[in-house]
Order: sequence, then structure tokens, then C-alpha cells
Amino acid sequence: MERQQELMVGADRLSDLPDSILLHILSMLLNNKEVVRTSVLSERWQFLWKFVPTSLNFNFPISDNENVTRDYLVSIHRELYYRRSCEKIRKLRVWGLKYEERYAKDVDIWVHFATRLADIEDLELGLLTNNRRYEFPQFAYKTASLRNLVLWNCRLNPFGNVNWSSLVSLSIVYMGFTDGVMEKVLSGCPNLEYLELEKFSGIHRLEIRSMKLRELIIRDYKNENHDLGLELLAPYIQKLQILGLCSEICIINVASLVTAVLCFDFDFEDEEQNLEKEFRFFKELLHSVIHVENLNLGSWCIECLSILELTGWEFPPSSRKFLELGVEFEQLDFPGICCFLQSSLDLETLVIDWYDVEFGDLLSRYINEDEQIRRFESHNFNGSFPYLKDHQDP
Repeated sequence: MERQQELMVGADRLSDLPDSILLHILSMLLNNKEVVRTSVLSERWQFLWKFVPTSLNFNFPISDNENVTRDYLVSIHRELYYRRSCEKIRKLRVWGLKYEERYAKDVDIWVHFATRLADIEDLELGLLTNNRRYEFPQFAYKTASLRNLVLWNCRLNPFGNVNWSSLVSLSIVYMGFTDGVMEKVLSGCPNLEYLELEKFSGIHRLEIRSMKLRELIIRDYKNENHDLGLELLAPYIQKLQILGLCSEICIINVASLVTAVLCFDFDFEDEEQNLEKEFRFFKELLHSVIHVENLNLGSWCIECLSILELTGWEFPPSSRKFLELGVEFEQLDFPGICCFLQSSLDLETLVIDWYDVEFGDLLSRYINEDEQIRRFESHNFNGSFPYLKDHQDP
């Protein structure tokens, strides 16, 4: 009878639910503004929105109008002001600001909010710039809350020690490093598991001694000092990717490596005079990862294989189990591919990605067309793969 009376007078059964259930319901709303609007429902709902774990995502509009940029800056500051008392903000992402030095204090406010006020776990700061990079503030080098950090066009220069004790993932893009900075950063990230360095320069030795860092991505490494390359010493990483257009990279120790992805092109100033240099570095890279179980080679590497096969170089035998080849739609690369396969007789899985597009001209710079045709027609492939279980040819 009492239950029927409650229903008749319009009792708010939803508001009678425990906070944990109500917060879970609110967390299902896709828009943060919708969550905040629930505060007008009743006194019971007035402050619930502050305890809903949320993510803040700000994408600057594409515009050269300074007023548009300034208005969006104001809207971000206003939103962060209202959010300063929230119980839990998981992530702050600010992307696309065309950075100039006059915006430094604005960006400082965002970083301060993330590292000092809200104790955010994920921070992504993507700045666009053609001149000065944003100077990452000194107070942000000591925070125990960050787990994932992405920085575009920021300058790292910690005066003291770095303390990012909870950080597990770090991505740094468009950055010129100075001596000792990377060592400081890595020493302050004892729990780092994933490191991505993209479009960077200034590092000539990357030494990773942590046993927890398992995956390293190097993309578009630029060697500004042409007498030095990048030496990599990372005995405990398990996955390495070298991607994009890179200056010379020398792998010293990757003893624990299980998976290697080599989808890159060497970037040398004088292409004609550096063909032998390119091949030498490529052969050294192959020797460095000969022990890996899983190997992925891109189209430039396939071209190198074809030229090396022409010169009579024998590929060292390997016990790799998985091989993926990204190749152009070019028959004249087949002999190099076949010779490399003959050194991979323990394969269990073979994946061949065909690209009906021309990515490079390395082969044509090395030999003429008649010679290419002759070597293709005279080539015989003999090989068996007794352990092959899966062959994928998209």
C-alpha cells in the first residue's frame, strides 16, 4: 500500500538509488555538458556531476583569425574553472593551437590544471608551430598522477630531476633534444612501458636500461650532425619499430627483442654517393635483429634486399617464426624476396602486403632496366617451409 502511494504521488525512484549507481549512469552520457545539466534536476543531483569520472577534449578550430583563437582559449579556461572541483578527471586533451610565445601562459594554465589541480592521468598537448616551441614548465616535471603523456612541439629542459613515477606511456613528437635531457627523462620514469619518439633530433645515443620498458617506436629521426647517427642500446625491450624517413641508426644491443618492424627509408644528403652506405647500415640492422621471432619489412627494405641479392650477398639464416613483407607491385623485387625467404625456413606465418603504387626508385638507381629483366628471368627459387601454418596474401 505504501509503495502504491509513493508511485501515485510521483516519488523519484531514480534519485533513491545509491550514489555509485547514479554515477555509473551519468558516466554513460557521451557529452560532458549533458552530465552537468543533470544538476538542475533536484538537490539530490545538484553536485553529483562533480564526482563523475570524465575526459576533457578541446580541438582548436581551423582558422587564421586571432579572435577565433582567443575566444576558444577563453572557453577552455572557463571550462577548466568550472571543472576545478571535480572529483576525477581522467584525461585532458588540448589539440591544434597554432602556438606563439604570447600563448605560453595560457598553455601553462592547462598544464598546471592537469598536474597540480586535477591530478589527471592522461595528458595530450598537441601544439602547431613553425618557430618557437613551448617550454614545458618546471613544476610539471614532478607529478605522481600522470600515466600517459603525449607532447607535440614542446621543449623539454628540466633543471633538476624528473619524477614521473606513475608514467607508463610517453610520446614525444617534433622535438629537438639537448644533451642529457633524454637521460633525465628516462631516469625519472621507472615504470615506463611504452616510448615513442617521432620527428626528433639532437639524440646521438639512446640508452634504455629499464626492464619495464617493452616497446620503442622511432619515427622520422633526423641527424643534424652528419658525422653522428643514433646509437640504440636497449637490452630489455621486446618490440622495436623504426618507421618513416630516418638518418642512420645503429643498433648496439636489443638482446630481448621479440618483434621488429623496419618500415623506413634512410635519409642521406647525397643519394648517389651513399648507396653503399645505405646497404651497409641496412645489413647491420638485419644482423642486429636476426634473433627476433617476428619481423616486418617495408618496401624500401625489400628494394635493398633485391640489390643485395644481385651483388651476391647471402642473407644469414634465421629462426624467425613470423614474417610480414610490405612490397610494391613490382615483379623485379621478387628475387630479393625469394632469397630472403630462403633464409627463413622456420617460418610458421608469412604475410605479404602488395601495394599497387611506386614508393621508391632505389632499384632503378642501382641497375638499368635491361639488367633488372635479365636477373629476373634467370632467377630460380628453391625453398620449402615445413613449418608454415599460415600464408596471407591480401
